[in-house]
Amino acid sequence: MKDWDEIKAWRKARRAELIARREAADRAARQEWNARMTERLIAGFPALAGRIVAFCWPYRSEFDARFAVRHWRERGTTAALPEVVAKATPLRFRKWWPGAPTRPGVYDIPVPDATDVVVPHATIVPMNGFDEQGYRLGYGGAFFDRTLAALAPRPLAIGVAYELARLATIFPQPHDIPMDFVVTEAAIYRAGGKALVPIAPERCAAESATLLAARDAAATGALPAAGYSSPACYAHEVAPDYFGVQPALSKDEVLKLLNTLLEAERAGAKVLAAFLDDYARDTPAWRQLAAVQRDEARNCAILIELIRRLDGMPSAATGGFAEKALAVEGRVERLNFLNRGQGWVARKIREALPDIADPAVRDALAKMYDSHLLNIEACEALVETL
Repeated sequence: MKDWDEIKAWRKARRAELIARREAADRAARQEWNARMTERLIAGFPALAGRIVAFCWPYRSEFDARFAVRHWRERGTTAALPEVVAKATPLRFRKWWPGAPTRPGVYDIPVPDATDVVVPHATIVPMNGFDEQGYRLGYGGAFFDRTLAALAPRPLAIGVAYELARLATIFPQPHDIPMDFVVTEAAIYRAGGKALVPIAPERCAAESATLLAARDAAATGALPAAGYSSPACYAHEVAPDYFGVQPALSKDEVLKLLNTLLEAERAGAKVLAAFLDDYARDTPAWRQLAAVQRDEARNCAILIELIRRLDGMPSAATGGFAEKALAVEGRVERLNFLNRGQGWVARKIREALPDIADPAVRDALAKMYDSHLLNIEACEALVETL
């Protein structure tokens, strides 16, 4: 399905079906689902305590986030509700607390009345539907997509829905922005790649805290010591024409970039395979580096697929980083050198993303960028233990 009018019609029909299915679900079952989802949010996102968290007032039998928000508020969180400013514009968020003055907004949903405007660190986003890549089917106004695209740094996007809302795909378009995490009554999922990956609350807590810290650093310029020279640019999560800027990279330039990244990731995978010999097998340090090595290998496979999708020829070369890294002696020195290489790749991706038009390439590289931030953080933590 490629025609936008056809996709819009399909989405409208699925939206109506999924809302009807949700509203028809047994009330007691929905209450049980809500309780499970609240528990998962609390266990999976403790880093939201003390931050600004936006949520939506429950509408048409949606998940009720107020219980999780109450838990976070008791731990210093500032809660906020969205306000529709105008059609086709980003949402504005205003402080909310129990007893805050409100007025009826769109669909008569309560909106804080003249309370302070805030910028959230995270948003709990209701979804009428969601797909295997973490893309959201909302109410058709694209308010959340515009909002996530406009805010810098981008808030942590946590999609919430019942499993009955799950779809194979929503046929995502360039303006659609995937969630970072999806929470249902069944599991917490990390949105990354071709399928949602269920993760334990403990892992979610670690990954969400790292993403929040990385985006905080992007906002302040206090970036990780991995070679970043300027704050991260989240404009890659915007459709190219959102702000009237057209992509600058041609197909050939994109292919050149992808092959450069492929050679670098292949070098990283080779280096990590060698570095693993520095550690006893199945120790925490070995497992951490093995996970990073798997990411590098997976990135190679993704890049090869993207290159072939663009009718290009994947490079068979290995980046020069490998030879230099393998000559470094000492665990700490090797890890620091590895992180400089990961920082170079992340910077390369970050600089190119705003100029890439192809949504599949842009989305894959955006996820690759986030994974590099997580791996840099993990390697820095490992250095501190040596």
